[in-house]
Amino acid sequence: MLRPAEPHDAENVRRWRNHPEVRAQFLYRDVISPDDHRTWWDRMSADPASRILIYEHDGEGVGAVTFKDHDPLTRTAEWGFFLDLETLRPRGTLFGAWVGLEQAAIRYALDDLQLAVLGARTLAGNKPVLTLHRRNGFIEIPERHYTTEIDGTPEHVLWLELHAPAR
Repeated sequence: MLRPAEPHDAENVRRWRNHPEVRAQFLYRDVISPDDHRTWWDRMSADPASRILIYEHDGEGVGAVTFKDHDPLTRTAEWGFFLDLETLRPRGTLFGAWVGLEQAAIRYALDDLQLAVLGARTLAGNKPVLTLHRRNGFIEIPERHYTTEIDGTPEHVLWLELHAPAR
């Protein structure tokens, strides 16, 4: 289940995002300071084209989903997500939460935001997420792929899209 993020969720979101395995899959990999996180949180919270949502698994907040650049006219947005690896992995519930989060985010994008196209940037080396996206109907858009430098190393970034079924 997804719910809107509340101010009391901010520190958990920062902690989840700062996990080394999570940071390793993002374009920006530095540890996020409380001040930097507050700036990001306030900007996202005030932006009508953005959403921060909390994914609840077994009644507990264990992940964050963000939507940005939501354009109601073109019915497009970009999304990202991450999970609380420190909580989910020891319980053996990481895979179920990961699949549940993606499915909940897709439902939210298509039903609540009424998107026609949901976009996602994914590092080419992030094979598990690419596999999950593809299983859920995302397709690669090669003309939107690019290479960027992360920590001094060129990294290939893939752009994937999920197109809503015709209504």
